[in-house]
Formats: sequence, C-alpha cells, structure tokens
Amino acid sequence: MKKSAGRKFLKIFFISFIFFALFIGVCTLSYRIVIDFFNIENGAVEVAEIITSDKQQINITEARLDDVSKHLIFCVDEDDGSIKKLVLEIFNCTSHKMYYFTIPIKTRFTLSSSLHKELVLVKPSIPQFLKLSAITTYIPDETAYEYGVLMVEDLLDISISYYSVVPQSIYDSVFATENIEPKEGRDDNSDIYSREIFSPDFLKFLRTIKTETELRKYIGEIYEKIKSNLRFEDKLNYMDSYLKTPGENIYFEVIAGKDSNSEYTVDKEAAKKQLEACFK
Repeated sequence: MKKSAGRKFLKIFFISFIFFALFIGVCTLSYRIVIDFFNIENGAVEVAEIITSDKQQINITEARLDDVSKHLIFCVDEDDGSIKKLVLEIFNCTSHKMYYFTIPIKTRFTLSSSLHKELVLVKPSIPQFLKLSAITTYIPDETAYEYGVLMVEDLLDISISYYSVVPQSIYDSVFATENIEPKEGRDDNSDIYSREIFSPDFLKFLRTIKTETELRKYIGEIYEKIKSNLRFEDKLNYMDSYLKTPGENIYFEVIAGKDSNSEYTVDKEAAKKQLEACFK
C-alpha cells in the first residue's frame, strides 16, 4: 500500500510540475510577443518614455482664423524659456481696431476643477491656486505655452485664436513698458499700473510700411525668430486688414484687476466687459 501511495504521489507531482512549466512558458512567450510587436524595450523607464513621447505629439491647442482674432503673446527668456511678459492682442478685422491687453504675469488665480484635473496628469504636484509666472515651473517646456493658453482661456473665459512665443530681445524691439497712474476718481487705493505699448522705434518703423509686399517681408522676418501655432501662410490672411488699420485705432490697456506688491488679481466681471467691447 505504501509503495502504491508513493507512486501515486510522484505521478501527481510530475503532472503538476509539467503543467506549471507549460504555464510559465506560455506566459513568457506571450510577453515576448507583445514586447516584440510593439517594439518595446525591457524596463519601466523606457515604457514611461514611450508614453510621454506619444503624449507630446498630441496638439493641445489648435490655431484658427477669426474675424476677431485673439492672439496671446508670450515674451520669454531666451535661455530658460521662462515667461517675462504676457500680452493679449485682439484684432477686429471688421472695425479695423486692435487692442493690446497687458496681463501681469504675477496674476494669481484659481484653476477650474476640470483644467486642474487635466494638468495634474501632466504635473501631479501642480497646485490649483498659482501665478501665471509659474507656468513654466510646473509644465514641461514642450507643452508649457499651450497649457498656458488653456490657463488664460480659463482665467478670462475667452477662446484664444492662436499664440506666439517671442524671445525677449525681439519682444523689446516692438514693445516698451509704460507706468500709468490709476484713473482719476478711483478710490480703491490702486498702485501704479504697468502696461505694454509700442516702442517709439517700432512706431516709427510702422509708418514706413505702405504696401503688402513690405508687410509680408516684415512678417516673414518675424516668423523666422518666433514660435507660433499659426502658420505663416495663415497669418498672411490678416495683411489686408492690418494695412487698413489706422494708428488711432490701436489701443493699449491693462486687463482689469487689483494690483498689489506681490500679486495681481483679475476682476473677472470688469475684464469681461473690456474684452466684449473689442467685438463691437
């Protein structure tokens, strides 16, 4: 009896061993097939890099041509890409009026829940309450400005038509900073506000542009030095309207809000009225 029981045990053990070996073999073969099919190298780092690379190829924002274009201009440091100035250009092609709204980069605001959830997937440590100047701190360089567009859209409740990233040396050849006192009669104890205006040299240069050929050449030269999600060929669609816009129809303002030593807070209701006026 003992001998028979021993043989039975060995038989069951041998069958279990064969089954286990086959199971391991099938799992290993399946794993290799998946790895080879997707051309994935072993290791978690490589897999993470592939996922990140695929994400980078997705267009976060899409440029478009609008009768009233909303062009967000990022002035950035040429070495580290940090945001130094932020200007929203609104151009009404029908009324031939152009508005430049300075948005202080020390503006502090709260991200909407939906946008915050989206940004957490990009940078888990990103707070829901932050300053515009911190965009490049939390978001990778390759997508920082596109997500910056989403933040400004969220802040101002506006749909941006396209954006441009302008090195500071180029930006400074077009814009200058002007300090303005609060309007007379205001009792909110506001500090002096700074707004971006065209520099004297750029205004002088603008007066020399008379033809489409001259304007096209200038836009082409600028496009070689900046980054924009609006193609050069599409930008040229605005040329006729640009040439028809007189200097007196160009306005410079600061987005409505409250300034303090360390931060700026946008007055959303007042800012909404400012922006709506550009559509008339």
